[in-house]
Amino acid sequence: MRYFFIALVSIAFASCSPKEQVDLILHNGTFHSLNANNDIYEAVAIRDGKIVAVGPENEILNGYSASNTYDMEKKHIYPGFIDAHAHLLGYSLMKNDLDLVGTNSWNEIIEKCRNFPIKRASGWLVGRGWDQNDWGTFSKDNVRLDGIPTNEALNNLFPQTPVVLVRIDGHAAIANNEAMKRAGVIVPDGVLLDNDMTVVLNAIPKHSKKEKAELLVEGQQDCIAAGLTTIDEAGIDTEDLIIIDSLQKSGSFHLRVYAMLNASDKDFQYWMERGPDTSSALLKIRSVKFMADGALGSRGACLKQAYSDVLTTKGALLNDAGYFRFRFAAAYSRGFQVCTHAIGDSANAEVLKWYGELLEGSNDKRWRIEHAQVVDSSDFEMFQKYSVIPSVQPTHAISDAPWALSRLGAARLRYAYNYKRLLGYSNMLSLGTDFPVEKMDPLRTFYTAVFRKEYKEGSEVFAGEESLTPLQALYGMTVWAAVSNFEEAEKGSIEVGKFADFTVLNLDVMKATAQEMLHAKVDQTILNGVVFRGGKRLS
Repeated sequence: MRYFFIALVSIAFASCSPKEQVDLILHNGTFHSLNANNDIYEAVAIRDGKIVAVGPENEILNGYSASNTYDMEKKHIYPGFIDAHAHLLGYSLMKNDLDLVGTNSWNEIIEKCRNFPIKRASGWLVGRGWDQNDWGTFSKDNVRLDGIPTNEALNNLFPQTPVVLVRIDGHAAIANNEAMKRAGVIVPDGVLLDNDMTVVLNAIPKHSKKEKAELLVEGQQDCIAAGLTTIDEAGIDTEDLIIIDSLQKSGSFHLRVYAMLNASDKDFQYWMERGPDTSSALLKIRSVKFMADGALGSRGACLKQAYSDVLTTKGALLNDAGYFRFRFAAAYSRGFQVCTHAIGDSANAEVLKWYGELLEGSNDKRWRIEHAQVVDSSDFEMFQKYSVIPSVQPTHAISDAPWALSRLGAARLRYAYNYKRLLGYSNMLSLGTDFPVEKMDPLRTFYTAVFRKEYKEGSEVFAGEESLTPLQALYGMTVWAAVSNFEEAEKGSIEVGKFADFTVLNLDVMKATAQEMLHAKVDQTILNGVVFRGGKRLS
């Protein structure tokens, strides 16, 4: 009897034990942890923006108490999606400019320019998003051999208003004479590639800090609505980093940013003296972005042999070998990660060679090649030899598919957009969108990586042998993306101690067919333990 009484007291005491207090409990969900065992949980407890417990629903509800508790209604919850290569600032600043994405002809663009109310205080008309490859047949009058129109119509329509229209890839533009005059650039037909384009864009009066801040807040809401919790900002100046940092500290900017610094002389010198800064949980500054070449769409990507459809050019590197070697060495000595845009097979080969001169062999520097679109068959092994991480954008393969064969020829195309092959050498890929070049949509990233076709019904498969598995695609948007940012200890999987960053979907992407994926939707995004729907805060 005595022992029975003791047992009753013990049970009573246990039942009255206080629950551990947390900020948020999410339960009745399917949490895909993506940990080493790919465990699936029913519930998580969150405090101070971090995961404090995971497990069965009854265990979490019985052990923890929270002021906010959400029933996840069996929805599928993944680690917060990371866009490993994007341009949030550029996307945000474009909100007040002329959107040319999806235009079908030069005449349509001219009409859009004619009717567009200029919103910039400077009076410049700026547009972005045209792609001559989408225009089909067109008049050869006032059109170059590469299919890009000259600026004659812009000069006639806007003799005194500066106009610059940037191609969708951000590596070519058409500018009228007034714009070039103000920039001090003379290109007879107004078609600008890479370096010349940059000079003209730099001549456009900058947005005020207030304007940038307001537009960035709008831009980050779009990112969160799309299910993104971290953006790798692929090229940003110090002054813009200061704006983002200020917004984050004020509580108006929730998105996490992994910053790749622009390698301009002023910024590069400043950060080489200062060194990396990873003190903030929201903003990491430890990498430098370099541009080796242009893009395939504008034939600025540097190839080993001439383009198959325009035999007079093979593109070019944007700087000489001495420039890259010196700056790579400086970044290496100061502990910065190097991330280099390289698209053509020649650009990839040269950058990998220069990397190798410093990295020498296997290492944990996690230097990256951004895009790695065309790689010569003999150069893949350098990714493995020097532990270089390919950072790729699966939607590029599908967007380029209609013209890639004519641009590259059959022999080179076999080694283009080879994501599965790259993974075999590197053991990881980081996946991104490159928005606004492509749509801000991680679900498209997943779809095109796995199914290798356009995100719509009835589309055809492009080089399906290079498809990733669903798990590999998810890893590329979470675990591997975090590793490529040196952030695997704090994000990329659902584990105790990591940030409470989740993307909530209406279906299981691990099992979904291509048809089912077309109906995939982001239901909620949870960032640092704060619940958002449609980019708007709920908790």
